Amino acid sequence: MNTNHRTEAERHLSQGSFVSSPDRARPVDPVATDFHLRMAQIHATLAAGETASADAASYRHTIHTMRFALIRQVAEGLALSEGDEAHRHALGLAQYLDSVDLNIDREVDAYIDDLGWGDPRDARLSPTDRRAKWDATPSPWDVKADPWADTPPQPTA
Repeated sequence: MNTNHRTEAERHLSQGSFVSSPDRARPVDPVATDFHLRMAQIHATLAAGETASADAASYRHTIHTMRFALIRQVAEGLALSEGDEAHRHALGLAQYLDSVDLNIDREVDAYIDDLGWGDPRDARLSPTDRRAKWDATPSPWDVKADPWADTPPQPTA
């Protein structure tokens, strides 16, 4: 059962000043008033804890969301940038985050890997250097010449 502690604290505060004693001469019962004031204090303390807990959960969610946004920005900037300047900015952001102890290299590499882009280490190369490396590397899909292509066809008898 979920209790609204703020409402309970307000209820106890209002009841504390109106509880009358049937067997005493005073119009307000001090024992009942003391009880309600203590209960109001307890519920007020619990209400403050709920607010702090909700704020902490909200902060954790915000930090997680911002961290993912940084990872995505750096990963896509490194892997998908076509110009050297945009790549330099993404690399600079990653290096700055490293310098302030917010290393996201593993997450960036995992994001690049999830993109299906290729080797995440190649993303650290500038687009110009990357193109030169890829042009120099033979593709596994290059068709090699057939060694028997020059062989004349054999006559069938």
